[in-house]
Amino acid sequence: MEKIDHVAIAGAGVGGLALALGLYRAGIRVSVFEKYSTPQKHNTGFTLWSYSVRRLADFGFGPDQMEEVGASIEYTEIRNQSGRIISKMPVGEVSRSLGSESYEVRRADLLQKIEDQLPEGTVRRGLACTHAETENDRAFLELENAERIEADLVIGADGIHSALREVIAGPTPLHESGYLGCSALCEIPETALPKNTHIDIWGRGGKAGISEVSPGLARWYLTWKAKKDAERQTKTQLLAAYADWGDLITRAIEATVEADIVHHTYADISAIPTWHRGRVALLGDAAHATTPFAAMGANMAIEDASVLVEALTENHRVGDALAIFEDSRKKRTEDVVVKGRRMSRLTQLHSPFAAWLRDQAFLHMPAEDTERVTREMASGEG
Repeated sequence: MEKIDHVAIAGAGVGGLALALGLYRAGIRVSVFEKYSTPQKHNTGFTLWSYSVRRLADFGFGPDQMEEVGASIEYTEIRNQSGRIISKMPVGEVSRSLGSESYEVRRADLLQKIEDQLPEGTVRRGLACTHAETENDRAFLELENAERIEADLVIGADGIHSALREVIAGPTPLHESGYLGCSALCEIPETALPKNTHIDIWGRGGKAGISEVSPGLARWYLTWKAKKDAERQTKTQLLAAYADWGDLITRAIEATVEADIVHHTYADISAIPTWHRGRVALLGDAAHATTPFAAMGANMAIEDASVLVEALTENHRVGDALAIFEDSRKKRTEDVVVKGRRMSRLTQLHSPFAAWLRDQAFLHMPAEDTERVTREMASGEG
């Protein structure tokens, strides 16, 4: 076995920190370099499905820690714009059959909790990574302050705008989804929301959602066609645009401090030829950025981290381990990117008639098909 003593990671997002934790638990020294000078405090959240929660548990980040950063999901209710439930997915039952709950989590708290599991000083902030290269049997990561970090392996987990992706794949244009959005956390009475339920609203030309992330705290999100951008930049404009989307959404917007609303531009990348070159490799959005419409971005990054740790610690040379990692993950993640594009269209149909047909299809979906779709999502096989 080729001994790996030190791995340098660009990026302290979900993928970078999950990888750092997995490598640390495997006895490998890790250094993480993050361009932002303070921990990420985005007032947002996301769904972690059963399969990625199990991967984190393998790294020692188990149910007790998950309960501290989120709330388990029992059901996902898909509603149309008028508020009618068109499908109810048994997420809790299916997830438990797979070995773990699925969760709605608070992004900033999850990242901080994972970082707290790492040795002090593992994460260095305010240092953007600009380049990486392989020389003989060593990897080097270059920082914006001209520092050059030597390691056995460099991993680019630096997101959709990855600087290290260009080292491996050259310039990679973003594929704009045509949709914009915003999201936030807000305080809301516990009685206002169904307990442990993720509500996803499929509207006409847009999408919305809300779910509890801890008692009295909810996360919500909105998406809309990009050409409507100018109409939805302020809290007042959002309230006007979503006035007929149901009380839960308007109540959440009203309960949110305007400065806490995070605005998003949704994009993905097309498949790149390879994820690694020499002793430099990509992970998460740096390798396969997707839109949130497939609800898999953070989950895929965590699974990337788990598969890479396994490959690096199972008696493989570094080059062979990176090839195994890429072979295992590349097609799967590229399929999810394509699925995200399809889901963006399905969930945000503009035609009232097409939306009605979609709603009817989900209303009359057999229970076994609903359970199958739920299982595909919770297991990561959809």
